[in-house]
Amino acid sequence: MKLWKSLLLLILITFGGIVAYWAYFFYFDKPSVHSLDLISEDAVFVFESDQGAKIWNELVDHPSWEIFETFPAFQKIASHLQTFDSLTGNSGRVSRLLDGNTLTLSYHPTGSDSFDLLFTLTANQNTGNELLAELESKLPRDSKIAKRSYSDQPVFEYFDGSNTRLWSFSFIGPVLIASQSASVIEEAIRHYLNPELPSYQDLLKGKTPTSNQNSKLWINSKGIRSLMRGILSDKEEMIIQGLASFPAAAELEFFLDENQLRFEGPVHLEDSLNFTPSIQANLNQIDQLISARTTTVTQYNLQNIFETQKLVNRAFSNKSTVSAEIQRNLIDLGLLDDFTGEIYLLDLESYGGSAVNKALLIRTSDTSAAWVLLNDYLSATEGESATDFYAGRDILFVDEEDFPSYLFNGKFHGFEQTYITQVGQMLVFANTQQSMKLILDDYENKNTWNNASRAPEAKIALTSAAGFSKILLTKNSWENWISQSNPSWSTFLQKYRSAFQAFPYFSFRINQLADGPRASLSFPFQSGKISQIESETSSVSLEPKNRIEFSSRLVYGPKVAINHLDVTEDLVIQDESQVLYQINSGGDIVYSYPLPAPILSDLFQIDYYRNGKLQILFATSGQIHGVDRLGNPLPNYPISIPGEQISHFNLVDYDNNKNYRYFVATTTGNLYLLDKTGQQLEGWNPLSISESPVSPPTHIRVPGKGDYMVSLGKSGKLHLLNRRGEKQGGSPIDLGSTFTSGLMFGRNANSGAFQLSGVSQSGEVIRLNFDGEISYRNQLIKEDRDSEFKLIPDQKGQDFVIISRSYNQVKVMDRNEQELFTVRVSAEELDFQYFDFGGSRQVIVITDLVQEFAYLYDKQGNLLTQLPPESNGPIQISYQASQGQLLIRTIAGRYLTTYQLSE
Repeated sequence: MKLWKSLLLLILITFGGIVAYWAYFFYFDKPSVHSLDLISEDAVFVFESDQGAKIWNELVDHPSWEIFETFPAFQKIASHLQTFDSLTGNSGRVSRLLDGNTLTLSYHPTGSDSFDLLFTLTANQNTGNELLAELESKLPRDSKIAKRSYSDQPVFEYFDGSNTRLWSFSFIGPVLIASQSASVIEEAIRHYLNPELPSYQDLLKGKTPTSNQNSKLWINSKGIRSLMRGILSDKEEMIIQGLASFPAAAELEFFLDENQLRFEGPVHLEDSLNFTPSIQANLNQIDQLISARTTTVTQYNLQNIFETQKLVNRAFSNKSTVSAEIQRNLIDLGLLDDFTGEIYLLDLESYGGSAVNKALLIRTSDTSAAWVLLNDYLSATEGESATDFYAGRDILFVDEEDFPSYLFNGKFHGFEQTYITQVGQMLVFANTQQSMKLILDDYENKNTWNNASRAPEAKIALTSAAGFSKILLTKNSWENWISQSNPSWSTFLQKYRSAFQAFPYFSFRINQLADGPRASLSFPFQSGKISQIESETSSVSLEPKNRIEFSSRLVYGPKVAINHLDVTEDLVIQDESQVLYQINSGGDIVYSYPLPAPILSDLFQIDYYRNGKLQILFATSGQIHGVDRLGNPLPNYPISIPGEQISHFNLVDYDNNKNYRYFVATTTGNLYLLDKTGQQLEGWNPLSISESPVSPPTHIRVPGKGDYMVSLGKSGKLHLLNRRGEKQGGSPIDLGSTFTSGLMFGRNANSGAFQLSGVSQSGEVIRLNFDGEISYRNQLIKEDRDSEFKLIPDQKGQDFVIISRSYNQVKVMDRNEQELFTVRVSAEELDFQYFDFGGSRQVIVITDLVQEFAYLYDKQGNLLTQLPPESNGPIQISYQASQGQLLIRTIAGRYLTTYQLSE
């Protein structure tokens, strides 16, 4: 009996354990949140897979990889995966994490024209903590992971050895989220904490989740709208508004074919639409009218015109009077009755001075009936002015904007005027005279898709079996893409032109199957014919991102001032009337501030009140000015030095504790050191060097030796002083030559000793240590007797180039005196600048001050822009790492202009 009781107890314990394990596994160990719950519905795309490592490896091994690897985004992903794998000991941990767990990659707008990726990985509850501990234990030297909170949710940030934040990541239960953009991480956290916010999961409304066997790409109309808003310069473009009004999502499975990338899957539509193609479709007639100069084809090929009319652009804002008139006098009289449902919208190349050319091809079973209705309607409303004649054909002219949109429920915008003719069974609507002439000329000359020798490779993608399709011909569309995209994307497209054009066309189509509509997205490429693609080194055409006009000619700036409110970049300029302006990042003038004289110093920022708010600081010949962000002077400012005219001005903060000192040189050869109230400090009231310096006097802290106050006179006398103004290292040191540019502080690459480096006006390179000992002299080659030399520091004073200027040429050398490039320049007055943003991001600027053009070169001497930006002085360049672009600011005449140059 006891044996049976014991056996029964053992069975109950075992069964209870199984039940407990089952309950834990299915109710507690399962993720409480799905990745799609954390992704906003305006994500451009979402790629979801339970086999992430396998998909990535297949892509890297696919012939298309040699195209993708030229793009910075794919380079970064590959690099970060390698880094992550090395941090986990090259143990294959990455592959084990990605395979079997759900990975999503989503692409999110982070600004008006910028995007970034969000990575989410759903694993078990312990994976996150284990992974974090492993990463922290194997970080490279000088790297770190810092922790902060966002809405009480821990956020971890990975910083490299240069203290640059590379990644932000967090753990939401079993879901790891990571991005290079902190704002994307914070958006995901907001979706987690506020389930009522619309998410991608809500957008899909319970659509089938990814199985373990599939990898899927989700795209939707809202996401495509986000992308278009980021790319197009006209953010109010009707196509953008139309996308928002047509809710649709596609769930596409990923295939790597031999010669193309292909995505296929069901389409989920809010409206019930039947994409069964027209049974009477006659693609041969259509091909005869598709010009070889077509850039994009949009095909509607439905059973009848009334099915086509179910596709409504709700964003179209019509005029009720016009709509009623067209409805009454055309549609109600049967204009559409003979239309077959085959409509083709063509975007055409620029032609005859018109940049935007469109044509609408509409097949009818009786063009004459439609023609009579249109002719009668226009004769009644427009009179004889409604008709024209070209190439032996009558042309009807409609002066009503967006006339096709009124006929077809808001579709086919961009027709400011409409020209109509008939060709066989086709009605042709064109938006300009040029586009109508282009269509008819190419039809007559057989320069169409019907001509095998003229038809592009993309013709194969146009099929009568599809109910809807869109084909973009890359090379044909290129100029339109460049002109219609905003400056940031325009320069990016130009730089990677060869990579984009390795795909001859893109194709998207929808077919009707028994279980509903199915989409296919294809990116063909020419396998075996792709040569090694490099980033384009040819120059790009810059278009202004922003241009602001002032009432007077600008003479100073642009200089950057950080806005302490949102850490964006304000710009500071001065006009010839001596008025100072501060302009915010949106292009608005924050304030104007009249000055008594031109600014002669650099622009500095100080935290005068030590409260985190920043003010600007600068000098004119007679005063030192401090101005807050409201345009008010600081207390007791401006500061003057009685009886002196300022020639140079610099800011000193010895210990970065906001105990500011102002280092001032005057035209009489005196050096002053002032506190922020203007009080002259002992030893500097004044200290005479008997000549004006070449460049602003500066403070240098030399490791192991202390602080030095350094000033170089034009005659070549170098003054090394301590903070009390006492001479150091045998000061003054006679360098034996005259100088027109200052010295650079740095470390000798061979000895490791800290030194000052300079180049005299006659081309003698000199290096000396802080004991006053000259360790190196070398005379550079002089191209002619009048050659002059300058040392040009970069924007942060970390590196420099050497400029050799002769009669008709400029030679640029690196710090090791090795020639980088030589350019022919005959201008008399030139200004030189050097910008270094790390990696291969170096820009040498040569500004012709007479003709007022700035020429931008890389270190190989390649011009970065086809046409030089206008500039009447030094330009300003900032690098936006998160967006991979340079912001270039110039002043010319009365204009302050901002350009974007993508990597």
